[in-house]
Amino acid sequence: MKIKTGLASVYTLVILLLASEPCKSQTSGKDTTFLIGHTAIDIQYPLIKPKGTILLLPGWNFSRKKTCEQSTFCQKAKEAGFILVEPEMEKSIYASAVYPESRKDWIVFPQLHFITDTLIRVLQQQFNLLKPGQNNFVFGISTGARGGALLLEHTNNLFLAGALLSGDYDQLLDINDNLMKGYYGPAEQFKQRWEGEDNPSRNVEKIKAAVYLGHGKKDAVVPFFQSQNFYQLLVKQKIKVQFAQPEGEGHNYAFWGSQTEAVLAFFKDRL
Repeated sequence: MKIKTGLASVYTLVILLLASEPCKSQTSGKDTTFLIGHTAIDIQYPLIKPKGTILLLPGWNFSRKKTCEQSTFCQKAKEAGFILVEPEMEKSIYASAVYPESRKDWIVFPQLHFITDTLIRVLQQQFNLLKPGQNNFVFGISTGARGGALLLEHTNNLFLAGALLSGDYDQLLDINDNLMKGYYGPAEQFKQRWEGEDNPSRNVEKIKAAVYLGHGKKDAVVPFFQSQNFYQLLVKQKIKVQFAQPEGEGHNYAFWGSQTEAVLAFFKDRL
């Protein structure tokens, strides 16, 4: 039995009560923070006419604000004309469902369907953002890169491109991963959960967007081979992909920040 997360009707009611006045056009807007249920979302607007929107997906237990605070990505993205959307995902692994075996203290956090069924709908209806045909992008780091890959696979052609840094894309390559076990249960007992729709590498053919991958070869948190294997699958599917793989970089904002210029250039090439 799986339990789908993301109660869109309830969340939408809350957004109507708590959000600031909706933006009527992508060409204007004020920075704002609003709640959907208990989940906080920031929207930051550029000072120039917007060229597109970037959805920022944080890593496991990373604050939504950390990318902006510890790198120049947000500043440079806004200077380039991008609107930024930053949801607080807390200890999410961007699962499509939770299960009876999932840790009870983790199932309260927003998962993939919160983004696909609720957040995107609210952004489209209340802020005129992330609509089909607009210049939409996703940027994820660490577990947020896994989330970005899953989002690209579950949203058809909504996004033009995704930048995925230091992510893990096949949980079956490490069945002892405590984060995966904490949501899906042991791989030996629940193989379908581990290799099904929540496994980015097993569903790579669903990606319609261009992909920027980045992974430091000295990453001691998420092994480099996760991105290496995912890159090979993307190439096999003839998906437009660029892969940055610096020798001495690890799993930190020094590396992720160093990718800012290349990521933004990759996005701007898709406009």
